[in-house]
Amino acid sequence: MGLPPASAVLALLIAAPATARAGDGGDLAPIDAGDDDAVGDGGDGQPRLVPSTTDAQPIGSSRVGHKGQFGLSAQFVSGSRFIKTWDDDDYCGDRGESSTGNATYCFGRVPVVLDLTATYGVTANIELLFEMRFGLERDFGATQTSGEGPRLRHYSPGVRFFFNDRGVMKFFSTAQVALDSTGYEDASGASRGVDVALRNANGIFLDFHDAYSAYAFFGEELEFKRWLEVGLEFGVGVQGRYP
Repeated sequence: MGLPPASAVLALLIAAPATARAGDGGDLAPIDAGDDDAVGDGGDGQPRLVPSTTDAQPIGSSRVGHKGQFGLSAQFVSGSRFIKTWDDDDYCGDRGESSTGNATYCFGRVPVVLDLTATYGVTANIELLFEMRFGLERDFGATQTSGEGPRLRHYSPGVRFFFNDRGVMKFFSTAQVALDSTGYEDASGASRGVDVALRNANGIFLDFHDAYSAYAFFGEELEFKRWLEVGLEFGVGVQGRYP
């Protein structure tokens, strides 16, 4: 009897491993490393495709901006400021060489405050905002001997603009008018009333998800009614949004 042809021997060598695996109860066929789908047994002996579960999930917001979302944020803020009084009788937190012993200009730290801000995204890059500031520390009193003074309280409507969007990270700038209702008093105990300030904040926004973000910023504020006050602020905050 003659030897089988070479092609028949080659076919048997290829088929034998697959036959052995089937006999052992294995149900997975070889998987091409370049395929996104796994090959499994459908239960009837026929192969079927199984979607891959190893795909990496994207990080960051899937929305384009905050359009149509209501937001609520909380931020902690402090900084430094310069105050120039209009009258030597006014006390701004430091002693000086004026006739009353008060300094005519003062440098100092802005008391730590908590800002709560409500927002609404009118477009992908513009948010309307209303910010309320509550002092966590007390400011200076009416005179050198009066002890601690009031806590800061501001109400600041405005607009926030987003630009240079890079997915998770984007930059922002605000334009705000602040109504300063901090209860400062003069030496006689009379209220100094409400002041008006112009405020701007610039920073980095990190949209980790459609529903929440974190941010850091620096800001400038200018007041001019009670006294001339120029402030430089630094803060960090978080924002939640819906829907």
